[in-house]
Amino acid sequence: MMTLRVFSVPVNRARSCCPSLLKGARAHSTAARIPTSRRAMLYVPGSNPRMLEKSLSSPADSVAYDLEDSVAPSKKAEARKLVAELLDGERRPQGEVVARINAIGTGYEEADLDEVLRTRHLEAIALPKTTSAEHITYLISRINKLAPYHKRSGQEGAIKIIAMIENARAMVGIESIAASGQGHLDALLFAAEDYCADVGLTRTPTREELLYPRSRLVTTAKAFGLQAIDLVCVNYKDKEALREESEEGRRLGFDGKQAIHPDQTDIIHRSFSPSEKDILKAARVRFSFEHHDKRGKGAYTLDGMMIDAPVYKQAIKVLAKAEAAGLVIPEVREYEI
Repeated sequence: MMTLRVFSVPVNRARSCCPSLLKGARAHSTAARIPTSRRAMLYVPGSNPRMLEKSLSSPADSVAYDLEDSVAPSKKAEARKLVAELLDGERRPQGEVVARINAIGTGYEEADLDEVLRTRHLEAIALPKTTSAEHITYLISRINKLAPYHKRSGQEGAIKIIAMIENARAMVGIESIAASGQGHLDALLFAAEDYCADVGLTRTPTREELLYPRSRLVTTAKAFGLQAIDLVCVNYKDKEALREESEEGRRLGFDGKQAIHPDQTDIIHRSFSPSEKDILKAARVRFSFEHHDKRGKGAYTLDGMMIDAPVYKQAIKVLAKAEAAGLVIPEVREYEI
């Protein structure tokens, strides 16, 4: 019998927890790097100085400065200047820094990119109405021309792209989109309101009409090693509706959810975070699997449950999400055999 002892260990110890522990395991493990945590992706209107200032203290995993839908055409130039100044300033939010530019073909996108790509804090671009791989290719060409060298293709700090899937054409071509942008494309995002308008779907509280496109987006994202970000809860004052939507999104396989109000952040973060119980279970699975693997043993039983390669793979994913979110991961050690 194996006795396991658990110790609490800070997760930020050199980001080594998940990838390094895979070295002794069989080749069917898949971890490579700690993903960017995007449990809540909070939109901030680029034309609102008060909200821009407030965003600097936001706890959201990802803060997206919006130059698109929340900004009136007459305010585009002003918003562009305000966002660029913030992204090049001395302060920044604690989470990922994203700029949502205007869609390709609107006539605004070139000026948007010319301003934001040169800034010091920008880490990702959210690309609205991505309908083809050519859109991703165009954006990468602008990144490689305008961004600082360390944020260009092939560099560790390469600017990430979040492709926003908003219409039927994009959904039909989603595989070619997901296969593009190597080294830059990092997530697919489902924009429900625009999708419904394009397809002619009637939005209902059950969201049954959106099950197919949401599931297709998640499946495609995971097939190509990308994150999947779920729809906005437009009833932002209804906390129970937000909780229900968030929990449903997590069950469907989404990694996070868009937010349109700061008050949505906490519920979304909680919903998309592994529980302490799940993290402990995953840590025990990881340790015991690698312990048995070193001894050439296959499937075995832990806590009354059969453990094999697929269970180990899922445990690694849970721990990667926990570490990316800054959660404490227990260290499980062999104490007695």
